[in-house]
Amino acid sequence: MGLFGSSQNELKCKKCGTTLPDSERLKKHQEKAHNKKKDKCRACGAEFDYAEGLRKHKKNCK
Repeated sequence: MGLFGSSQNELKCKKCGTTLPDSERLKKHQEKAHNKKKDKCRACGAEFDYAEGLRKHKKNCK
């Protein structure tokens, strides 16, 4: 039994073999570790590793 529970429930990244406990964490890992394209704000040019960060930024960007 690992840090996140049973290894039967863990998902494995196809690119690097990293195992993660759920699909949301796998998605975030893939965005951060393997997606070289950053999300960019069209208004100010700020760049973000995660789409979620850009969404939060847009709420306050003018």
